[in-house]
Amino acid sequence: MTDRIPLSPRLKRAGSLALTLMIAGAAVVAVFTGRSLIADRADALPGPAQAQATPVSIAVLRMQDSHRVTRWFSGQVEARRRTALAFERAGTLDSISVREGDLLQAGTVVAHLDTRLLEAERIRVSARRDVLLAQAELARRTNDRQEELRRRGHVSAQVVDDTSLRLAQLRAAIAEVDAGLQAIRIDTLKSRLVVPFSGVAGTRLLDPGAVVAPGAPVLTVLDQGRQRFRAGLDPVVAADLSPGDPVTLAFGAERRDGKVAQIAPDLDPQTRNRVIFVDITGAPLPAGQTGQVIISTDVAEPGAWVPVSALRQGPRGAWTLLTVQDGAVTPEAAEIIHFDGARVYVRGSFSDGDSFIPGGTHRLVPGQAVAVAELISWER
Repeated sequence: MTDRIPLSPRLKRAGSLALTLMIAGAAVVAVFTGRSLIADRADALPGPAQAQATPVSIAVLRMQDSHRVTRWFSGQVEARRRTALAFERAGTLDSISVREGDLLQAGTVVAHLDTRLLEAERIRVSARRDVLLAQAELARRTNDRQEELRRRGHVSAQVVDDTSLRLAQLRAAIAEVDAGLQAIRIDTLKSRLVVPFSGVAGTRLLDPGAVVAPGAPVLTVLDQGRQRFRAGLDPVVAADLSPGDPVTLAFGAERRDGKVAQIAPDLDPQTRNRVIFVDITGAPLPAGQTGQVIISTDVAEPGAWVPVSALRQGPRGAWTLLTVQDGAVTPEAAEIIHFDGARVYVRGSFSDGDSFIPGGTHRLVPGQAVAVAELISWER
């Protein structure tokens, strides 16, 4: 039996190191070999298909030096003349002979107050006048007799003075009574309501039997002449108008032509608007009907009209307009100057003749390749 010679520690370490290096080298060779195989297979596979350009519809920007701003101001139809008839004195309403909508002629008596107390007072004052007339006649005759006696020397001048002054006193009393009768006649006339101008009866506020206070409205009368429209305008807008300028009036879906008749020289203290009056053409409208006056003005401001759908909100509240340049989406800065329904007037970094995308901007990103599918024109 042969005895084994033990290895020294140095030889053991050298053997371990050699084995480790052999394993590491084999691993490196395996990695490089695998990488080469993967690269060869990748090169053999077909590459991804190139992305196709997104079809879009475009429109052409048309720059202009100014834009028209249309503004609507509310108002109402008014009769050229409108009055609320009322009695100047208190009393009980005895009769009223008209209803709403009746046609009235100027000078027509439409209502009366109860005048029985006035009639009784007239009779009393008239009787008092008759008494004074009788006394005055007696005083005149007495004065004539005393004058004759004085000429004959039978009475003194003092007696004649007493009779003549008594006659003058009675004549003054008669004049006072006549003034009272005149006042009763005036009160009687004021117990009637008289139409001041031809028109149509409006609201009837009282019926017979009602106790009427002085100045309390009883009946409204509206002039049937040409109507007018009253509206309050922004003072800046009103300053550009002149009497005779044509305007458009809107009553719901109905449109009517109008002409500025008058412009108030001052501002309404409550609304701070300037009131204008517009003559209305066409068939009469109910007084008080509301409507709008349409005022269009040109504002000198360079820009272009685009649909609202063409704008996309950018960072910090800014707006962008997507244009098409060299087959790619290019954002341009846009500033909104005026809104008008579905369109806006904007200015920005774009130029006249640029192609822009009028809608569907939410599916596009800057730099995206696009292809023009359609050139459209939209109402500006």
